[in-house]
Amino acid sequence: MLKSFGEIDATKIAVSVIDIINHGSDAAFANFYFTDVIPLYILYLKWFMKLLHYDYSYLPVVMNYTNAVFGTLTIIPAFFLIRQLFKNSTIAFCAVLALIFAPSFYQSTIMGFPHLIAFFFLLVSLSLYLSGLDCNRKSRVYLLMFLSSVFLTVAFLFKSDYVLAAGIYIGFLFMRKVRDKGKITGAFLIIFISGVLFLLIRDLILGPGSGTTMSKEGLSKWYDYSLIIPTNLTYLIRQTSPIAFGAGIVTFCLGIISFLFYIVKRRLDVLIFIVSWAAVPTLFWLIMIGNNARHNMFTILPLLVIIVIFFYEKAPRYVVVLTCLLILGNFLVTSPSSSILRPSGNLFKSNALLKERMIKFRSSAKDIANINEDKIAVLGYFHNPHVVFEIMRSVPSYEAVKIGREDYRIKTGNKEYLFIYFVVVKPDDIEDIKKGIDYISNKYNLDNYVFVSATYDLQSLNNSGLKTKSVDIIKKSTL
Repeated sequence: MLKSFGEIDATKIAVSVIDIINHGSDAAFANFYFTDVIPLYILYLKWFMKLLHYDYSYLPVVMNYTNAVFGTLTIIPAFFLIRQLFKNSTIAFCAVLALIFAPSFYQSTIMGFPHLIAFFFLLVSLSLYLSGLDCNRKSRVYLLMFLSSVFLTVAFLFKSDYVLAAGIYIGFLFMRKVRDKGKITGAFLIIFISGVLFLLIRDLILGPGSGTTMSKEGLSKWYDYSLIIPTNLTYLIRQTSPIAFGAGIVTFCLGIISFLFYIVKRRLDVLIFIVSWAAVPTLFWLIMIGNNARHNMFTILPLLVIIVIFFYEKAPRYVVVLTCLLILGNFLVTSPSSSILRPSGNLFKSNALLKERMIKFRSSAKDIANINEDKIAVLGYFHNPHVVFEIMRSVPSYEAVKIGREDYRIKTGNKEYLFIYFVVVKPDDIEDIKKGIDYISNKYNLDNYVFVSATYDLQSLNNSGLKTKSVDIIKKSTL
């Protein structure tokens, strides 16, 4: 169990929770992460902090432990759903066994992010929905469809981009060859009603705000910034890499082979299952900037299912052995890694590396937060949220103001911190860093500030007459 945050977005969520508790829905950091896409998670963390008398040092543990619990619970609806769909316990068992060791799934259980919680409720909703399709008693069908909609709404409220998996509800209709107009209508109503309820309940939870997805203008700006159609092979590989490593390299390769095999064999049931579930979210994150393994975590299960079906149909006696070899292959093929972009199948050593990284992040954040200067400019991106968290959790009061797209000013007592989204293309190029410093110095009038960064070496700034504080630089490979 990690005692600190497993990734930057989890840290941003914690900062948002603290600032919302202290200053309401209009707080400066209220949308540090896209809190409007995880409203129920924000509410859950606010309630938990109240129970813990607002001791924010517990936030990382609460977030990580919650995901560990749901990671354990998820195997139950996953098993029942696959067994129910393909009427085979062996396929269900092997698929869930492989899922437990899938790099992106394992990583999600310890990173404090709500994707895994949403995945659990999505699986429960799908299982109830499938039971409704298989049932002939109308009163029971209505109850199951209603419950399915409730759990899907909860899934959306924990992470709204799970709407991308809504196609599987339509896919199940084709797989079961449903002709009943009531059940077909029910499938569309489940998706529609859950979407509407998400919008209504989200506003009740968060109150009025300026979240990215709360207005057409905000959503449009986000898409304009994030939507990048791959125009060259290098960018496409960079976007595909988290998908492959998140599934496991061997899983990814076998998944492609199995998919092509079933295309040749024209197995519509298998093809509809994976396409209706995984196609839209996979394509969506391929063209959105900043793809990482977490984004495609919930598409790993259908990929594993078609591989296990392939094993079962070709060598039914050895399907468990082949599944274990698949897990072992992912373990051996990639070296241990703490990266959220390229997680490794070697989970045990990777977890140790992840702990080392987070200890380093927390230590550097404390060093920066405790610098004995009145005005401090903190430069970077990946590490800055950790410093903000250390300040917020350790001071009795603070004032925070958003001064740029991702730039913030925090005042606490006589100290003032300026957090600047600072990224340079060539970090080893002194001139490139100086150019960036000159720009932000003129923009924010930083003549009397001390510069510090855990991600860039700022020693060269001393030659320009600027004051710096040195901290150990975190290697780019660990970010």
